[in-house]
Amino acid sequence: MKRHILTFSVLLLAAFLMSGCALVESIGNDLGNYGKMMGTQAGIIEQPDGTTRTLTAISDIDSNIPSGKKASPNDIAVVIGNKNYSQGVPAVDFAHRDAEYVREYLITTLGYDPDNILFEEDATLSTFNKLFGTLENPRGKLADYVDPNGSSNVFVYYVGHGAPDLESHEAYLVPSDADPRYLKSGGYKLDTLYGNLSKVTAKETVVVLDACFSGNSGGGELYKGVSAISLKLKAPTRAPKKLTVFSSSSSDQVSNWYNEQEHSLFTYYFLKGLGGEADSNKDRTLTAGEMSNYLSAKVPKMSRRLAGTNQTPTISGDQSVVLTRFE
Repeated sequence: MKRHILTFSVLLLAAFLMSGCALVESIGNDLGNYGKMMGTQAGIIEQPDGTTRTLTAISDIDSNIPSGKKASPNDIAVVIGNKNYSQGVPAVDFAHRDAEYVREYLITTLGYDPDNILFEEDATLSTFNKLFGTLENPRGKLADYVDPNGSSNVFVYYVGHGAPDLESHEAYLVPSDADPRYLKSGGYKLDTLYGNLSKVTAKETVVVLDACFSGNSGGGELYKGVSAISLKLKAPTRAPKKLTVFSSSSSDQVSNWYNEQEHSLFTYYFLKGLGGEADSNKDRTLTAGEMSNYLSAKVPKMSRRLAGTNQTPTISGDQSVVLTRFE
């Protein structure tokens, strides 16, 4: 670092001696580029409560986010990043960064109005019920935001823990205040999420789940002293045909982290695909099928390299659904 500082000091001194304003401007640009290379480029992120915080770009997907065509003013998104858990559940280290950058891509690449993005960090069971409704009352905040005439596209993203209930072996999303041993009362059932989303009057609904349901995670086990057979899902939960669902891994696999990029492995490649790499035919239109092919090629290969395990993303639903159209 001292060597870099000395180099820039010499350049600045030369600029003043030459009285060259253009040279000073050029050096300023070089300093900015140097900052980007060192991972110090930052963005100002507006929080749901109106406050702001600085988000530092570390990964290559964190900067130079491509622009896409504007979404409909009726298109609605829900983004949930669950990092911090109570009840002794291990943290999902990069969940907040994942969620924040998914929101940035929704605004810049998918063209969503920021006011149409329902954004939550460390969502509790109460928050899940508020957003998506319950089994008894399937109408939540999302249903109130969409166009009742059915013109809205809906995008739902969740990163955090998933887990099987120990008795029923059904899949649940794990709220930040849940005890994994009592998911029937404290978890949000995946079947309920799919069922309630299918009742929303949307034109198309895309769901992206960066969660595994094996009972394990990149940060450790959710259940202590529980046999592996108790953690088996009864059967993979099938989403209604109305939904297009991306899942980060198969039901018995762990969804890994990409520590070097400070993102989850799946979300890293999902956003990289949204950045244009998944547009295989280069027609400036990215479909769910193209994204699925891209994830299937990238995630398992890198998972084996990083963790020595298999991680196979899955997709169900209409693969012709358009995720974005690039400018």
